[in-house]
Amino acid sequence: MAAHNKENLRKLLNFLNAEIIHKPENHWFVEELRKSLPRDSVNEGSVDSPSISKIEKYLALDYNLDDTKTALDYSSIKNDYLRECFEADCREMLRFRFGLRGHRIDFGEFCRFVQIQAERLLNVYYQSKGSISQIRSYIKQYNPTAVGLEKCTTLENISYSVKLWAYSKEHSLKPLYDILDKVRKVRNTHSHGSAQSADEIFFQAHYAMLLQSGYPLLSNCLVDWSTLDKDELKNDIYVNTIRDTIEHKHYIDLCWQRRQPFDEVIMALEVLILHVSNHID
Repeated sequence: MAAHNKENLRKLLNFLNAEIIHKPENHWFVEELRKSLPRDSVNEGSVDSPSISKIEKYLALDYNLDDTKTALDYSSIKNDYLRECFEADCREMLRFRFGLRGHRIDFGEFCRFVQIQAERLLNVYYQSKGSISQIRSYIKQYNPTAVGLEKCTTLENISYSVKLWAYSKEHSLKPLYDILDKVRKVRNTHSHGSAQSADEIFFQAHYAMLLQSGYPLLSNCLVDWSTLDKDELKNDIYVNTIRDTIEHKHYIDLCWQRRQPFDEVIMALEVLILHVSNHID
């Protein structure tokens, strides 16, 4: 009977782990279950203590990634302290990727830690270019219209977007730039809660406009080019009055954000790591 009960409890734990605890809408349930665990009444060496720990593990109440190998390889960073910073930020990124922080998957926080790593990588690259005046001159070769560059007295003062654009132009990495710049926009929006609400209102309005105007939309809410191309009149209207507007470009960014392409972003960060590693002394 005891063995049968243990097996049923194991199935329950597996079910909770697979179907319940990682879904944001079930956060209330995890909190209620946490409160129900008799933590204060369990001594360190009691027979129930391992059971409590096991339940906590399945419920992600105390996940710890600090002793695990990170998903990204920072072995090319020779400075021990700097490499540990990269690896710590990578682990924090993964916590938000898999819902191990606050029991919810959070693309905004994920992007924040992606940007921290990306900017630090760019700083590693530009530090190899000499003094701050030499760094400014070097960046200006590839980003000549960068605003406020001459006033920057440290590498950290130079904005991430300026460094990212210069690096991508120097090395012809437009696809990488596109992804990491979208990450930047998500991070900036996520830092302002009111902007998130405004973006959602804008997205719904723009989506409704496209739908009501009869434009064919894909499941990711983007315009279906292959279908639209068959309607010459509607295609001309779209190309000439909608496609290149600031509003529609913002809508496209929001479509990407709503898709939450975690793996795509991690792959872009991996490309940046490898690329910087191959271009520093």
